Amino acid sequence: MAVPNAVRWEDLDPAKIENMISVLISRLHADVQRVDGSGGDGGRDVQIPLDSGLIIYEVKSFTGRLTNSRKQQIKRSLKAASTHKPKQWHLVMPLDLTPSELEWYNDLKKQYPFVSEFTRGRTWLDSEMAKRSDIARYYTGDSNSEIVAYLREIREEEAGLSNGAPDAIERIKRITSRLNEVDPHYKFGLHFGVDGSVRTEIHPKYPGAELDRPIVIKAKFTFPKTPEGEAAAAEFRDSMDYGVPAEVSGEFIQSVVVDAPAGLGGSYSGGALTLGVADTPQLSEPSDLRYSMVATNATGHLLASIPLTLTKRFRGGKGAEIELTDVTGFLTVRTRINLAERSGAFTFSFAHREGVLPSALLQTVKFLVHLKAGNQWGLALNGMATQLHSLPDAFMPEIVEYGRYLKNLAEFQDYTGFPFPVPEDLSDADARNLKVALHLIRGNSLTHSWDRASLTFTREGVENWRTVTGSEPRGVLIQEDYFTEICGNRIYVGQVRKHIATARVESLPDTTGTDINEFPVSLIPGDDATVTTTLVPRDGDEL
Repeated sequence: MAVPNAVRWEDLDPAKIENMISVLISRLHADVQRVDGSGGDGGRDVQIPLDSGLIIYEVKSFTGRLTNSRKQQIKRSLKAASTHKPKQWHLVMPLDLTPSELEWYNDLKKQYPFVSEFTRGRTWLDSEMAKRSDIARYYTGDSNSEIVAYLREIREEEAGLSNGAPDAIERIKRITSRLNEVDPHYKFGLHFGVDGSVRTEIHPKYPGAELDRPIVIKAKFTFPKTPEGEAAAAEFRDSMDYGVPAEVSGEFIQSVVVDAPAGLGGSYSGGALTLGVADTPQLSEPSDLRYSMVATNATGHLLASIPLTLTKRFRGGKGAEIELTDVTGFLTVRTRINLAERSGAFTFSFAHREGVLPSALLQTVKFLVHLKAGNQWGLALNGMATQLHSLPDAFMPEIVEYGRYLKNLAEFQDYTGFPFPVPEDLSDADARNLKVALHLIRGNSLTHSWDRASLTFTREGVENWRTVTGSEPRGVLIQEDYFTEICGNRIYVGQVRKHIATARVESLPDTTGTDINEFPVSLIPGDDATVTTTLVPRDGDEL
C-alpha cells in the first residue's frame, strides 16, 4: 500500500539513510543504545539491552536489489553480531525483499537462530516515518528554517503577552506544538517569566539525541600568567579533562560561539561561562553495584568496612572523577582516574553536616580510626577490593577523641530516649552537663558539700520532725526528677536520690492556728556537710 508523501530513499546518500533509520529506532524504543561505528560497530548499529537478552538492529542503506556483494556485507555483520550472543537480530533497510531474496534471508536462520523474520523493509519504514514526519522533514528538507520561523513567531507573541493579551499564552502553545512536530531530535518547551518574557528550553526526544545532533560550543580564552589566570586555566583544564564543573570568568573569555538546534545558538561576548553537567533524575548505575571502603592491616586482613553511595560522576577527555559519600555525608571520597596514563588519585574529606544523629555517625568514625599508619585502605565493588593502598600516617589523628565524644552523645541519647543531631560545637556548659549525666547513668554517685537547702514540709512533716528530731541533726533522703540541658534541649534523665548525711532545721514554723498544710523550711548542714546523689535504676523496658 502506497504511503502519502513517502520518503524517496533512492535519492538520499547512504549516511543520511542510516541516520534517519537509527533515529527512528531510537524514538521507538526508550532503552536503545547507539553504537559508534567509526571503529567498527561489531555488527550492531543499534542495540537494546534487556533483562531477557540483547536485541540488535543492523541498519543498511540498500535501496536496490541484494547483489552478492550486499549479501556478503549482511553476512559479515551477522557473524560479528553473533559474538555478542543476542536474543534477537533485526535487519532494517529501505528495501522490500523479492521471494528469492527472502528465501536467501530465511536460510540465514539455520546458522543463526536468533535472526528475526524480515518485517522491517521499505513498507514498514514508510509507515513508521509517516507517523513521525519530523524525521524525514529534518533530513530531507529545510526544517531548521521552519523552526527558526516558529521561534520568531514566539518572540513576536511576547509583546502581546507583556501587554496582557488573554489569549497570548494559547497562541504560543499552538506555535510550540507545531515546533515540536518539526525537529526529530529535541522537544521545545517554554518558560514564562513574571515580566512577560518567554525563555525557550530544549530537551532530547530520546536517549542519545544529543549525540545525533550535538550542541557544539566553540570558545576562545586568554589566561594570563598571573596567579588568578593560572588558577582559572587549571580549573578549565580539569573541566575539559575530567568533566568537573567549572566557571570561567568573563575577563578570560574572548568569544563564545554556540551551534544549537533551531537556531538557538549564536555568538556571545562578556559574562562568565559555566561548565557542568545536565541535571538527571538519577545516576544510571547498575542497581546491583555496591560501593564500599575497606581498611585492613599490613597483611591485608579486614579490620573494618563502610558502605558508600555514588553521589557525583563526571567524565572528560582524559578520564573520569567520581564522588562517594557515607550515609551521613560527613565522609567524602573523590577518585580521579586518568585513563590514558592508567593512574588514579584519591582525596578524603571529613566535614560536619546538619541533622545527623551521633549513633549514625559513630559507625563512620569507628571505621576512620583504622585509617592510621601501618594499615591499608581500598575501594571495593560488591565487596571486592582490587587494590589496597598503604597509609603512611593517620588520616585524622584527632578522630579517636572525636569518636569518644560521639560515643558519649549516643549513650546519653539512647538512655534518655531523646535523640538530637550532632552539634557542630559543644559549649563548656553543655560538656559539663553531659559528663555529669553520663556519670550517673553509668551507676556512679556524685558527692559534694552543701550549705543550705529550702524544702516544703507538710503539717505532719513539721510535727514529726519536731517530735522525733527536734533541733538535732539527722540524715535526709530526697527523691526528685532530674533534668539536664544540652544544646538548648531540656532533657529528662530520670529520678535521683539525694542522701544528705546530716541536716538540721534553722527553725521550725508554728503550724497552729492556720489551715495551711505546706510550710517552707530551711535546712543547714549538721556535723557532716556532704550530699550523695544517685540515679534511680529504670525498669527493664529497654531493648
